[in-house]
Amino acid sequence: MKASNKYDQFYASDLAKEQLKINSYGGWPRNRAEAIVAVKGAGTRVLDIGCGNGYLIYQFKDSYAQLIGLEFSAHRLRQAKINLQDLNFLGLQGSAEDMSSIDSGSIDRIVSADTIEHIPDVYATCAEMFRVLRPGGDLIVNTPNIAFIKKRVLLMLGRFPSTSQPNEGVGDDILFDGGHLHYFTYRSLRIILERVGFEMVNKIGYGRFGKIHNIYPSLLSEGVQWVARKPQRI
Repeated sequence: MKASNKYDQFYASDLAKEQLKINSYGGWPRNRAEAIVAVKGAGTRVLDIGCGNGYLIYQFKDSYAQLIGLEFSAHRLRQAKINLQDLNFLGLQGSAEDMSSIDSGSIDRIVSADTIEHIPDVYATCAEMFRVLRPGGDLIVNTPNIAFIKKRVLLMLGRFPSTSQPNEGVGDDILFDGGHLHYFTYRSLRIILERVGFEMVNKIGYGRFGKIHNIYPSLLSEGVQWVARKPQRI
C-alpha cells in the first residue's frame, strides 16, 4: 500500500463541514498550534505545510490575504477544502520535498506543525521552504522534542521514546509511530535550517504547564519550535 493511501486510512472520516474556531488562549502556548499562532505577523500569502483539515491555516484568515495549504493525504485535503470553502484558500496535494507548483519568493510566512518528522527527505524540504519564502519572510516550524524529559526517562527504562503512538510506536498497525520518520532536538533542527540559509530568530518552548516549558526548552518543552527568517539579502 502506498504511503499516501496509508495516511488516508489513518485519518479516515466522513467528509462534512467542520466548525473551525479561532484559538483564543491566554498566557503561554500549551500546544503546537497555539505556539505557532503566538508568533504575530501579517502579509499577503501564508503557507501551511501539512495543513490537515485546515485548522491551523484558519487561524490566519484575518491576517493574510491568501491561505495556502499543502497536504500529503488527499482525504485530509478534501476535508480542508470543505472547511475553508468560504475563504481565499488554495489547497495543494503533495510533499514539501517538491513544491514546484509554488513560485520562488512568493510566500510571506510558512507555518508547519508536527509535519517535518513525517517527510522522508528533510534536507530537500528545508531547501524548498527557503526557496518559496520571500526575502525577509519567516518560517515557524515545530516538531516533537525527542529530548523532552519524559522521553529521556522512557529511554532510560529501555523503552523506545515514541512521539506519536503509544506502546513504543506500535499503537496501531497502519503507521508506525503515526508515520514519524525522524526525531529532532532543538539543536538538530537548527543546524539543518541554518545549512540551507535560514537565520534563526527565536526558539519557543510550550506545553500543558505554560511558561515553565520555556525555562529550559531543550529539556522541558514537549515540542521543538523555531522561528527562522530568510535573509533580506542573499
